[in-house]
Amino acid sequence: MNKLILSLICLCLLSLNAQANVAYDNVEIQLVTISPGEYYWSAFGHSAIRIKSPTYDKMFGFGYFNFEDEDFFINFAQGNMQYFLGVVDSKYELEGYKKEGRKTTIQRLLLTSIQKKQLVEKLVFLSKPENRYYHYDYFLNNCTSKIRDILDEVTNGEVSSQLKPIETDSSWNDKTFPVSNQAWVNLGIAYAYGVPAYAIKNKWQLSVFPEDLAEDLKQLKTESKWNSDYEIYYQPSPSELETKQQSFIKTHYAVILVIGFLLVGLLFEKSFKATRIFWLLVQNLMGIGLFMLWFFTQHGVAYWNINLLIFSPFAIMLIFNTSFKPLLNKIFLASNLLWIILALIYTNLYLIGFCLINLLIWKNHKQA
Repeated sequence: MNKLILSLICLCLLSLNAQANVAYDNVEIQLVTISPGEYYWSAFGHSAIRIKSPTYDKMFGFGYFNFEDEDFFINFAQGNMQYFLGVVDSKYELEGYKKEGRKTTIQRLLLTSIQKKQLVEKLVFLSKPENRYYHYDYFLNNCTSKIRDILDEVTNGEVSSQLKPIETDSSWNDKTFPVSNQAWVNLGIAYAYGVPAYAIKNKWQLSVFPEDLAEDLKQLKTESKWNSDYEIYYQPSPSELETKQQSFIKTHYAVILVIGFLLVGLLFEKSFKATRIFWLLVQNLMGIGLFMLWFFTQHGVAYWNINLLIFSPFAIMLIFNTSFKPLLNKIFLASNLLWIILALIYTNLYLIGFCLINLLIWKNHKQA
């Protein structure tokens, strides 16, 4: 009798589960990929999952943050950033990206009903107030990698098993630098990136970028053929796109402006000494900043930063006349020459202007 009751209960549960799975036949899952935007926080694009049915149409996107969160800027500096999963109306969000002139693609994910159910339940669970916050990392835990990992989970590793073995000749630096129309961001990136940013990555490690993930998913050979090509939802017209000349200026004016200011100050005898002292003080602070990033924050991409050779934390010592000054000048020269060698190895010559400024200071140090 007990076995009969147990069998009936199991049959009921199986029936309910089957009905629940059938309900997901009418649910459409889409990967929405948005190109980079105008503001620095949107400079690398965005990914979101759209869940659409006859009665529901929402986009789930990781990578949201709030400037008003307690200690936001302190946590940002320390690399302890808390971002959250946001849920927004799809049509409203898509229209917003269109108004911003950002290319948007939509890729239907033809998952099974069971996989759809798992994905929806996962996203709903993570969107709850007590679960929605997570530790953000630019390359290891961002808006795209979170979606990639969930897709990999519900498809039993079909994404990671194919992308991880594929070697590339690209690095995180290659994928992020220079950022279009973000001059100060580019200067900050070139300054802060350490050796890990220039290391060659495999396909899985590069699929943390929105457009890369969309392209990678299109190329996967999946057992149930759940991945498909993407369609362009919105494409900016040619008149909305800037000319190459405009884009170059908006992308690089920061480094040109700073180097130009220092160069003018050093070329004139009357302003040489003041400019030298000013730059050595600023350089000293920048060097301390790099030292702090490396040893006292969670910004792993800033570790082993060769820019400490041209932004020395000890540059301030060159201002004072001491018995060690001749030795310090030799060390100053050697560190800048070493930076050039290492910069050539890592193809990171964007800051060569600062190195040349330092060599100009060294050449004319007797003038100080």
